[in-house]
Amino acid sequence: MLTRIHPTPDLSGHYDLHPFQSIALAGANAADVGMVRIGAGTRSPAEGMRASAQHEIAYIVSGKARVDTAEGSSIVSAGDVLISSPTELHATTALVDTIVFYVLIDPGQRRE
Repeated sequence: MLTRIHPTPDLSGHYDLHPFQSIALAGANAADVGMVRIGAGTRSPAEGMRASAQHEIAYIVSGKARVDTAEGSSIVSAGDVLISSPTELHATTALVDTIVFYVLIDPGQRRE
């Protein structure tokens, strides 16, 4: 999978910095930041796959979901971080009510 899933690391002490990965932004113009609630059993998009932006960073606040890409499927849950490669097509299905915090970098690059 091109999408990288970073499970919640074990952190301890007063300050434990845990970088996940570095991404090259190549002159990003804009970013959308927000939260989305996906009800249990809901698939986004309803059919097919889509790319939301040049880069997508998502933090699973609560819940559990399946993320499908051309490379396969992975289960993500509260505390996991997803970092999607530029314009990677994907779909998300909530296995239970799920809340996601997201950052879409250059969202104008969307493909449905």
